[in-house]
Amino acid sequence: MLLTNDQRFLLDILREVRYMRLDQILPLMRLRDPAKAKSHCEAILRYLRYAGELVPVGDDLVCLAEFRGQEADPEMLCALDILLSLAVGPPLQLTSRRPPYKLCFLLERGRESGKIDAFAVLPVEPGREQLVSILLAQQSQDVTVLLSLSDLEQHRLLHINQRHYFVIRKEGRLRFFKGGEASQ
Repeated sequence: MLLTNDQRFLLDILREVRYMRLDQILPLMRLRDPAKAKSHCEAILRYLRYAGELVPVGDDLVCLAEFRGQEADPEMLCALDILLSLAVGPPLQLTSRRPPYKLCFLLERGRESGKIDAFAVLPVEPGREQLVSILLAQQSQDVTVLLSLSDLEQHRLLHINQRHYFVIRKEGRLRFFKGGEASQ
């Protein structure tokens, strides 16, 4: 099957995240090309659906056909929201296969800067803060950890050496709070 670069880009992301909300697709496509319109995204979705690659799930989700019948992961959908909040261009690399992290990605700081930052999203369930602290103590220091919290008070129970930010959804928007620096 012949695919455009935009169609391949969307499928590559979906292979990692499995499910995506419809409201995430246009911002994701605008990372590649800021001039993308909603109609362009609808055409991509329509083509991939007719080609059997993509399946609509309910009114607001899509997934790859191979993941049909599996439950959407709300933590992964939130991790994708975090990526979309930080990115100014398409992720240079994206993977969901690097435990304990939910989603890892490389982002260029600016379209022309040439500097690359590594990020890893880690959801923290209430009551599992100590386990998360232990897991992170064993991980590389060269990544900025984005800890997705359900309550900002959880940050008091976390002890982390890596560069990190606490991320919380408040009033429908993601809020980022800077944690300590690993070198300080």
